Amino acid sequence: MSNSQDHSGEKLTIERPGQRYTDGNLEARTIHLAREVPYTLFVNDREILSMATLPTHLRELFVGFMVSEGVLLSPSEILECAVDHGNRLIRLELDVPDERLEKVEKRGMLTSGCAGGLVFSVETAAAPRAGTREPLQISTSCILDRMRELDTFRGIYSITRGVHAASAATDKETLIILEDLGRHNAVDKIVGHCFLQGIDPKDKLLLTTGRITSEVLTKAARSNFPMVISRSSASAMAVAMGEQSGIDVITYVRGGRFNYFSHGGVKLSVGSCQKD
Repeated sequence: MSNSQDHSGEKLTIERPGQRYTDGNLEARTIHLAREVPYTLFVNDREILSMATLPTHLRELFVGFMVSEGVLLSPSEILECAVDHGNRLIRLELDVPDERLEKVEKRGMLTSGCAGGLVFSVETAAAPRAGTREPLQISTSCILDRMRELDTFRGIYSITRGVHAASAATDKETLIILEDLGRHNAVDKIVGHCFLQGIDPKDKLLLTTGRITSEVLTKAARSNFPMVISRSSASAMAVAMGEQSGIDVITYVRGGRFNYFSHGGVKLSVGSCQKD
């Protein structure tokens, strides 16, 4: 499994003096906080948006965002992707039609919390980007194992308790875990990683520590993930969109239990993971 180490040289946490209240006492304490840094995206020399983010895996984040927005359809459309940490800039050179770029042009500032704010039609946005896919065979134990791997990941969350994480996994292993301050950003990083590395999501699981909202479901659909899994809840719209697009939704994966909304994305069996 790949971890979330990025060699940009950017610090991901800072220390601030504070106080901790415990059992009726306030004590001085050094508190670790996750950094939130704004980066501005330029595409073909046109300013598109600024996004506040944990400054790691920025190529994956911004490429994933463009995939989720329906701007990028193939890795071959990326001519150049450059990260300028000094000036807080991301520059993408893309070979895409102008009408696709108009979907995201001059979006303004996206905070780490919302980082998406997609506007879409429920009838059209959830259609998978790719064609049909065969239902993925997976067992209940595999779902629990993959969420356990996400929950026990020793990343920035273990230091700050202030970030979300997302992962891409098969039935047998977790492939990658990435973190960000916002759940949408973390999912976009996974989308971007798969896109850039040539990993086909059609037989992979998308896991998140955050809620499954309509925006998260849309990101999964446009990348063609068959299932989205969360240790938290899902919105009613996300479940409805999953039904429309054939994406299974699993929520509240905790303590050996979960809720399952079956929409034909996988064939779920009760039992242990199959071994090679």
